[in-house]
Amino acid sequence: MSTKNRTRRTTTRNIRFPNQMIEQINIALVQKGSGNFSAWVIEACRRRLCSEKRVSPEANKEKSDITELLRKQVRPD
Repeated sequence: MSTKNRTRRTTTRNIRFPNQMIEQINIALVQKGSGNFSAWVIEACRRRLCSEKRVSPEANKEKSDITELLRKQVRPD
């Protein structure tokens, strides 16, 4: 992973989305009244991580730490 796009608490990752999905996300953002695409994707990832059931106890601790970090990214203190 490249470190040039990395700050102390975040890392930029470039991913491709299907065009139809981007259109649906944009509609959801407009309906919500929020144009923050990154926050939307982070929240979706957080929910997915929280819903994963097949994780070892050691990974649960790490997942918990990651989830808390992601939660702070979406809703900073």
